[in-house]
Amino acid sequence: MSDYEVINDTAGDEDRVKEDSSPDRDIAEEESPKGEQVTSFRQKTEPLTPEQIIFFSVRDFFHAIGPMVSYIVISLVCLSVGFLLSGMVGAGFDNYLEQRSNLAIAVAVVITLIRLRRKSKKTGSTFFEDASLYHTDINKKKILWAFLFGAGAALFLSSVLTLVPKVGIFATYSTHVGKMYQRSDIALTIVESAVLTPLVEEIIFRGYMLNRLLVRWPEIPALIVTTLIFSVMHGSSIWFVYSFAMGLIIGILSLKEGNILYGIFLHAGFNLPSVVQWFIFFMYPEKQNAGVATDIFRVILLGMLGAATAGLIYMLYRKEGESERQAGI
Repeated sequence: MSDYEVINDTAGDEDRVKEDSSPDRDIAEEESPKGEQVTSFRQKTEPLTPEQIIFFSVRDFFHAIGPMVSYIVISLVCLSVGFLLSGMVGAGFDNYLEQRSNLAIAVAVVITLIRLRRKSKKTGSTFFEDASLYHTDINKKKILWAFLFGAGAALFLSSVLTLVPKVGIFATYSTHVGKMYQRSDIALTIVESAVLTPLVEEIIFRGYMLNRLLVRWPEIPALIVTTLIFSVMHGSSIWFVYSFAMGLIIGILSLKEGNILYGIFLHAGFNLPSVVQWFIFFMYPEKQNAGVATDIFRVILLGMLGAATAGLIYMLYRKEGESERQAGI
């Protein structure tokens, strides 16, 4: 985004905008959700009143969560239709969600992405710009690092949650994990967890939602609010802890790189251990009841491996960043 400075025209009532190469700009005008020119909180010449700040903050918040609300509504419709057509009406909706809902979710993802693309086109923008999803000038090394970091961090967090005493919010962790491996549609489960879920969630949360908040909000509040909503959407309290840590890391990476593509691969890496373990349990059902998940030695070993992998990737990423700064990239 170019830097701008608004210059008052004393000969008339209109303002003209010219590009300003100075990093110390006083004011920048940005497009609001409806196309009017708005002034960023961080780039204003006159302080806004508390009432104005509250008004714009609330308005931007509801505009930011729009794509998420659309996705929820579309998903509910697809799940309802899928439930009625699944032949599991007698078994109950909960059993359908746990065992056969992947196809409905996949359809909801596709419909949501098509709708977002059309909405962006109507506003004169593009889907990729609104979501900060770019496929050019990609650092393939960082893509790989993001994926490996996500897998390592997931192993570490899962090991910690497995080992902590099962009290409070951690009491239901084993139950929730067990339900993840009850699905019968193997191909769709892998596609959903490894591809569709990272794609649609990053586009909605770190793409559309975060970008819309950043029009006026500072980065830290926008990132925290986005991460909190992302965590709440994952349901139970135990997944809130897991998803908050994951969402915060992905958000920081997306802001730093200016491209959610890295976050998508990091998210996919986070989901990888679950996908691999689910595949093993599907192919060898006896292992699910053989105490694998409660083998303390194995859990500790996997946790240490995950922590070491994530730590190594983090050091490589920081070193790469320092090299880029020295090179003026």
